Amino acid sequence: MKFKSILTLIFSTLLLAGCSEDQVLGTFDDLNLSTTYISIPAEGGDVQVTLTAGEAWEFSTEKGFVKPDWIAVSQTSGEAGKTELIFSAEASNSGREAEMKIISGAKSLFLKVRQGDMTASTATCKEVNEAPDGKSFVVSGTITKIVNTEYGNWYMTDGTAELYIYGTLDADGKTKNFLSLGIEVGDKVTIEGPKSSYNGSPQMVNVTVKKIEKALLKVVTPSVEISKEGGVLEVKLASKGKGAFYEISEECQEWISYENAEYISGVASKLEPNPADTVVYTFNIAPNIASAREGSISFRSNEGEPIPYTFTQAGGIADVTVAEFLAAEVNDAAQYRIVGHVTGFNKYNNNFYLKDWSGEVYAYYVDTQGVKDIAIGDFVTVVGKRSEYNGTPQLPKGTLLEKYTASPEVSVAEFLTKEDGNDVYYKLTGTITEIKNAQFGNVYLQDANGDIVYVYGLLPGYGATGAAKQGLVEAMGLKVGDTITIVGNKASYNGSPQVGNAVYLSHESAESGDTE
Repeated sequence: MKFKSILTLIFSTLLLAGCSEDQVLGTFDDLNLSTTYISIPAEGGDVQVTLTAGEAWEFSTEKGFVKPDWIAVSQTSGEAGKTELIFSAEASNSGREAEMKIISGAKSLFLKVRQGDMTASTATCKEVNEAPDGKSFVVSGTITKIVNTEYGNWYMTDGTAELYIYGTLDADGKTKNFLSLGIEVGDKVTIEGPKSSYNGSPQMVNVTVKKIEKALLKVVTPSVEISKEGGVLEVKLASKGKGAFYEISEECQEWISYENAEYISGVASKLEPNPADTVVYTFNIAPNIASAREGSISFRSNEGEPIPYTFTQAGGIADVTVAEFLAAEVNDAAQYRIVGHVTGFNKYNNNFYLKDWSGEVYAYYVDTQGVKDIAIGDFVTVVGKRSEYNGTPQLPKGTLLEKYTASPEVSVAEFLTKEDGNDVYYKLTGTITEIKNAQFGNVYLQDANGDIVYVYGLLPGYGATGAAKQGLVEAMGLKVGDTITIVGNKASYNGSPQVGNAVYLSHESAESGDTE
């Protein structure tokens, strides 16, 4: 025993002798901060911190540790040695907090910055969305959608707004264990956590679930896609409440209709004394001759918030350019949508030629839905089939869906009084006084009254993009002195008015008097 005590004494003495007097456990000799916790007053202010680094250092840009905009730092990177960092923030009427990381070589340190009182405030979803980042909140609402079951990413609403939750902690405060909570769409929950933003979108991060109120109604059927031909949609529900009621969204009532409902009572057992009843709703979905669309039906029990159910229906119309339409095969089952401007008529108002940047097609006997004032230069959207007449492609018996009028023609002075917007087109005629950029078709246009407006780009037709937007001036041989007719939107750049999205209609050469 005496020999063992002597060895212990010798070992302890050696251990103490080997420790430096200024070595602190849990820190690095060549990377440390004078403090790793900074508190900035709510009224704003500055806090100075000393950073000592043995190598070049920088603040991390790693997700979760990025410096928020509300914190200003005197510098975010530097060389080895001592650096005095000044952290500052403007006044804030609510508490907020952020954690940042400083990297130097293979080492890193964490720094937490807090401003104001971080006590979680009770708020609505709308108030959370509008609040500053870093503030903690307690909020209650109904789960509307779950998008990730590992991390716990989901949406909730309380009627004021929808709130996105990015990350949910389990009962032990750990991440990546969302399923252990047993949360489902339709459940009402109360959560607590900090508000942040990602790419400008508000969210709450790594929230703690304080309370769960299980929904009396659960939608069992997953979201489905209905064919463009339509058909029957069955939605199965599990209900522990009194009744299960449906409501078709107002915008979907023209093509979704109720057929019937089947109720199957749950059978009680020793394991499940209060089993859920099964309700199967059947709806009729009308054929879709338009673009793909989303259907929305909500279900509710006698208590609790409505539970949304959405599905999609394939579209029966393909959005194409004129060139794509001309290249398509004759097919009575296929529907096409084309947008372009009217270039001419054949005897009647509903027989017209339609042009976009890629080409021109004849639209024969179009249902104009009572619109009788279509004029050359008007932009229209037409839906129809592809057919041929004597080997020439055409769009017969189509339907005019929209018209953006470009007539009557306006003067430059009248054009300059209009509001900016991409939905209204104006027809202008004038003389080219200067070609600012021939490649893109940037020109100055003077009308008969002597008023001048800048045209930012001449397009060969509606929908031109990329390289197709360029080269019109050369292709049409436009020169200073030529008279051109265009259709475009009223726009502005740096406060100066201009013609935007200008589509070339025609021109008259100053030299020959010829009209293209």
